[in-house]
Amino acid sequence: MKKIFLLFACFLFSVLLNAQSLYFVRAIADPEYTFYENPPVQIISYNPKQDTVLQVYKDYTKILNSKFKPFRSAIYYPKYEMFVFSIGSSPREFFLLKTNQPDTLFEMRFHCPLNYDSPLDINIINGHLAYECYNHNASNKKDIFLFKGLNFSLDNYFNLNPIDYKDLYLTGEIKQRVELRPNEKKMYLPIVADIENRPPFSIHLPEKYWVDKETYAIVAINDDFQTLILLKNFQTLILLKRYDPEKDKDYGHCQGVLYQKQKNKWIDLELKGNSSHIMMYGTWLAGMVQDASNWDAKYIASKKISPGKNDRDSVYFPGVSFPEWTFDSWMVDHGIYRPGILFLFNTDTEKYIEWDTKQGDSEILLVHNEIVYYRVLDKIFKATIVKGEKLGKPKLVVRDSKIVPYIHWAFLR
Repeated sequence: MKKIFLLFACFLFSVLLNAQSLYFVRAIADPEYTFYENPPVQIISYNPKQDTVLQVYKDYTKILNSKFKPFRSAIYYPKYEMFVFSIGSSPREFFLLKTNQPDTLFEMRFHCPLNYDSPLDINIINGHLAYECYNHNASNKKDIFLFKGLNFSLDNYFNLNPIDYKDLYLTGEIKQRVELRPNEKKMYLPIVADIENRPPFSIHLPEKYWVDKETYAIVAINDDFQTLILLKNFQTLILLKRYDPEKDKDYGHCQGVLYQKQKNKWIDLELKGNSSHIMMYGTWLAGMVQDASNWDAKYIASKKISPGKNDRDSVYFPGVSFPEWTFDSWMVDHGIYRPGILFLFNTDTEKYIEWDTKQGDSEILLVHNEIVYYRVLDKIFKATIVKGEKLGKPKLVVRDSKIVPYIHWAFLR
């Protein structure tokens, strides 16, 4: 009897030890948009035992607003379980939030020599942070940029070379432009001013994808499992073509090329929407179908209203500094249409799953252990990915009209 009790106690302890709490992050998601007075930047805790009530676990708004600089965005790096918040324009300041320490915000300080400006962007290379110091008045092209590294503990600085950038970690949310040169397998990183010394990216293209004239592409994803390449110039048929909607259609599609690293295999990939938002979680590519009118002047996406506007009009949107700001005004101003379709694509099995939320303001927040968490306006759902091929019945996690519409990420700890 004692032995059975002991085994049960060990099992219970193991379950409790492995139990994870669910948190959400409430902040601005778009790095191209600036709030000159900060919106809420909060970590939200969720406890299903408390009638699915959301609570503010930690509010970082005052910390980030203390210097009265514009808030830029929050960027999530799933593999490294951390967020990077950025404020200011030039110089820009960065703060690090580790999901295993959500009660602490770490300010990143940069070591740039005299006459060199602080960085505007942060990258991740080989498991450490990377940044560039910029000298506007450098007489030699080779001296314009200095490349620096910083470990995640923020206590060790070191020098980097441009060639180190060949292994950039890219999530889909963060992308990297590369140059394609005629009849050449290499893709070059335009991170230095002198063209002849631009380093090649780590992935080389098969001959099928070589171009016959100089152009450029976008590496959207690069991690341990895959590389996804998108071509920016939609008039070129190689690598990716962005198709605008046909007449009377709501959205177009795009074609890219995916490299499966473990299999050493290249596949052509077609996704709905000509500018869909994507994010990588392990081998799951999580996407939100989106069309942008700036890819084709003949098609004005802003004339189309994303579905679910009546429901949006009945929900309070916490615009903070901009009370007139709503989802719809943002879509119209930026020429964007979202049909409310979310999708998952497993880059290993090549299985595709999609579902229609019938609400333009919807997005995937997290994919973890074959469970997908997603937001539909003011509600958050979770659903199990069944045998990697379809979604199980969604379960409502929480509904809150004041907090949920501004949530764009979720994490477990």
